[in-house]
Amino acid sequence: MSTPLRTRLARGTMARPTQGLLMAFLGAVLVRLSLSDAYLRYVTAWMKYPILASGVLLMVLAVGLVISERRGPGHDGHDEHDDGHGHGPIPLVAWLLVLPGLVTFVISPPELGSYLAERRSGEAQTVAEPAALTTLSKAEVVPVDVTEFIWRAQDGGETLEDQPVRLTGFVSYDKDQHWYVTRMVIGCCAADAISYQVKVDGDVAKPERDQWVEVTGTYATGTGADPDGRTPPAVTATAVEEIETPDQTYE
Repeated sequence: MSTPLRTRLARGTMARPTQGLLMAFLGAVLVRLSLSDAYLRYVTAWMKYPILASGVLLMVLAVGLVISERRGPGHDGHDEHDDGHGHGPIPLVAWLLVLPGLVTFVISPPELGSYLAERRSGEAQTVAEPAALTTLSKAEVVPVDVTEFIWRAQDGGETLEDQPVRLTGFVSYDKDQHWYVTRMVIGCCAADAISYQVKVDGDVAKPERDQWVEVTGTYATGTGADPDGRTPPAVTATAVEEIETPDQTYE
């Protein structure tokens, strides 16, 4: 083993080209996420371009690190010792940054689903008035967001009376095996996700947990109107159609 390598290992640091490779790997992970829309599993849609820009920047910086290694032997000591300006060696613990990248490439974690929703069942799900409300028409079935449906129910439910609606979401269950059409809502990322559920009544077959469905039916009068938001509204279903998981799973 060469003397410089033994010195770096003894100090728990990595060489400058290795730092560049690590940054390039992280940059490639971010670029891949943003270009494949896989980022939608973790953050909101508007963050696509900041993630892409961050990935490209990391890859450019990685090239700079590799090139700087070729500046000559006069800079070797600069790599090994802190110069007082934050340019000291990088600890080997930085290798831990590889783990989330490997998880993303190899395992590809799924979007949040019933596991989280069922463990938060019973929590208050109060909803603020949506910025834009769906135009309803009792003459036809109208697609309505799960969160808007809940807000309308909490507002008294008058606007939902006798209104055929179509709700889209994944299936979750409670401890009594009642099932719900469910959506997750995130503020900026999956870490702050909140689940919203609408109970499904009616003589329809129960789909599998986490199956995405379109539920057609009408509001069950009086449900979901409690002020604390702990009792979800219900829809009396007339039809349930199983669908593919959409690209954007969060409302």
